[in-house]
Amino acid sequence: MSPKGRTVADREPSPKAQLSALISRFSPESVALGKKCLSKLGQALPGYTQLVYEYNHSVVVSISPSDRGYEGVVALSIYPGEVRLYFQGAKSLPDPEGLLKGTGTKARFVVIEAASDLDKKEIQALLSAAIKVSGATVPRTGTGRMIIQSVQKDKKKKKTKAKKRS
Repeated sequence: MSPKGRTVADREPSPKAQLSALISRFSPESVALGKKCLSKLGQALPGYTQLVYEYNHSVVVSISPSDRGYEGVVALSIYPGEVRLYFQGAKSLPDPEGLLKGTGTKARFVVIEAASDLDKKEIQALLSAAIKVSGATVPRTGTGRMIIQSVQKDKKKKKTKAKKRS
């Protein structure tokens, strides 16, 4: 046993292992594409934090300069059969190619078919514009960290507390 009375088996899985467990319910293609895209985004935004949120139909990873997901510059949403890259600052982003989909006022997205899509100049231009609009700076080096923020558990806790008050 360790000094704190915990064994190796008591340790919580790493955030990457937890992410893998969260997305394992999706198609192998979506899982593989999501992981490749996260790796590329980690290289493009070194030092940024990846905040993972679980929803009923997707897992969303906000790529943020802080520990607050709402400050994220982009977010990768992994769905059962699709991967989307959301860009913050939807109204302010130049989109001459007309790639952005959705009608959101804060964020709009592009569907990612292959991890190599992130290397396309049009996607790179959207990423640069989203960074500029956010006012965030991108460190040249560093490794970011991943934080699991499981929304489903939080919602269940809130519902349980609300029921207890009633």
